[in-house]
Amino acid sequence: MSDVALLLTPIPSPRFLTALCALTKVRGRVLETSGGPVAVLDDASPESAERSARAVSGFLKGSEFLLAESRAGNVRVQSWKGGAVAEELPAGLVLADSPGVVTSLLTGVQTLDQVAETHDEKIHSTDIGRVKAYRELLRETKALKKGQGE
Repeated sequence: MSDVALLLTPIPSPRFLTALCALTKVRGRVLETSGGPVAVLDDASPESAERSARAVSGFLKGSEFLLAESRAGNVRVQSWKGGAVAEELPAGLVLADSPGVVTSLLTGVQTLDQVAETHDEKIHSTDIGRVKAYRELLRETKALKKGQGE
């Protein structure tokens, strides 16, 4: 079983998360789930996963992000806020409230490529240019504000 690292976010829009990841140089694919978008990191090494969590949580300082990692079958979940680890969380409790696909990815039941075979339209690459990512982030921010009645 290979290592897996996911960023679980409070962001409701997969396009917003995709643009945010691209802008902060977080490499991976964003998966739309019933619980919101999840970033599946291309490089699941501890250093890369930590850098990704730091970059994304540091960009949106007021939001809490969860970094879920699976290494040799052991799942670890950390809460990140403002670019730093806020706390270690019990993986079982976090996964109990997560969409099934998150558990499937972390336990190795499915790979993201296997999920893509049946749900390709729900997967978005963060491999877009920084200018395009910035424009998309502005557009999505405006849409989210409009949706909240601001």
